[in-house]
Amino acid sequence: RGGRAVSGPIVTTTLGRLEGRPDATGEMYLGVPYAAPPVGPRRFRPPEPADPWTGVRDATRIGAAAWQSTSGSSGVLPGRTRRMDEDCLFLNIYTPAADAGARPVMVWIHGGSYVTGSGADYDGRPFVANGDIVVVTVNYRLGPFGFLGLGHVDPAYAGSHNTGIDDQIAALRWIRDHIADFGGDPAQVTVAGESAGAGGVCALLAAPSARGLFQRAIAQSPPAGFGGANHRLYDEFTAAVDGDPFTVAPQALIDAHETLGARAAARAGLTLYSGDNGFHPVVDGATVASTAAAAVARDGGVPLLTGTNAHEGTLFAFGYPETVPDDDLLRALAEQTDDPDRVLDTFRATYPTHDNRRLAVEMLTDTLFRIPTLRVADAQAATDTPVHVYRFSWESHGFGGALGSTHALELPFMWRADMRIWEALVGAGDPYPPALPDQMHHAWIAYVRTGDPSHEGVGEWPRYDTERRPTMDFGDVTRVVDDPAGATRACWG
Repeated sequence: RGGRAVSGPIVTTTLGRLEGRPDATGEMYLGVPYAAPPVGPRRFRPPEPADPWTGVRDATRIGAAAWQSTSGSSGVLPGRTRRMDEDCLFLNIYTPAADAGARPVMVWIHGGSYVTGSGADYDGRPFVANGDIVVVTVNYRLGPFGFLGLGHVDPAYAGSHNTGIDDQIAALRWIRDHIADFGGDPAQVTVAGESAGAGGVCALLAAPSARGLFQRAIAQSPPAGFGGANHRLYDEFTAAVDGDPFTVAPQALIDAHETLGARAAARAGLTLYSGDNGFHPVVDGATVASTAAAAVARDGGVPLLTGTNAHEGTLFAFGYPETVPDDDLLRALAEQTDDPDRVLDTFRATYPTHDNRRLAVEMLTDTLFRIPTLRVADAQAATDTPVHVYRFSWESHGFGGALGSTHALELPFMWRADMRIWEALVGAGDPYPPALPDQMHHAWIAYVRTGDPSHEGVGEWPRYDTERRPTMDFGDVTRVVDDPAGATRACWG
């Protein structure tokens, strides 16, 4: 401890004692290691249990983020400055009090296309203050460190294409074993995430070793349709690395990743699966046994709250040409459906004033997020597992309104965040309905506490079913809508 006096609250765990930071909302315990540092020979390997320590460990400061690219993929989301290290398997705990309160727990898995982000990007204190719940935000390994398949080269690294998911499972095990020390209830855990974090949630739904570690799930805009391993990526990636991937400095792996990304961007034509950098969870039959929809259909699931934003694709279509010929659009559609003409006709009937480029952006919303999400929801409903579905339709005033209800726009509302940080995206001033942040925030609190997101601010939020398809629409007026954009949903088959 370097002789520094201990002044914050102290929690004693079986691994050692932690000094937290007091706050008006309760207590924070930051930079807590949930696994051993994945450095040296542990690179690309599954996480190992955290080592115990002696004395009092300082948990008043955020730990390092996982190594990642520092060049943003979108240029419109709030920027972050992060200290990076391979020793990155930390979590942050926000609690009303480290007592015997046995409060419900929300575990947040951050997004960022599986290549950027940090648990520390999210402040759990509004949920603590307004919901009397415990919030845990989690780091996990990203990009090649967390999702590079090596098992076909060396059997000792079998499963390395899901190491980032193994990290998330290790964090959930740590929470099961220790969260009671921080005022939480290990039998009332909701795992939640957005974008890649929601993809992680879907992978956890399909991970046999994660069963029993959480009782409910929230998946916001999940890329839920991940497939099998891409062994070609290993060859391309290692060829781009200046040295041995197992021993080079971390920055060399990040440089190789950015080189591959630049090459992919240069050769990409019109595609309806944008943002696929190759680093993501895969179905390996071990860590991730199947897609989430297949796992739920086969085994049932846990209660789920899920949904998407109305215009997800606008954040991923910056590289689209201004003019899209019919042949190019049909060629891209043929990669997604057996009946591209029918899909195109349906979208043209639904959006009669859109040109082909705008139609492609609408389709991208569906192929990347909405249709994979609804397939999971449909599978849940078919097994009579409770599922609630939302649609975020309020349209951003930022960037001249060009992004609409874009990907990630719901985040500052559900977190009840400082809107000044998000002003470029949301729009200057107060352009959103004043009730919208509380409507979302308290629905998430209600769900974490009870499994039912209904509350007086939104009224009754019915369970989703595949006949009526009731969906809570968060927009200028928040209300239940049956099967929003149903014609385009149905045309994908």
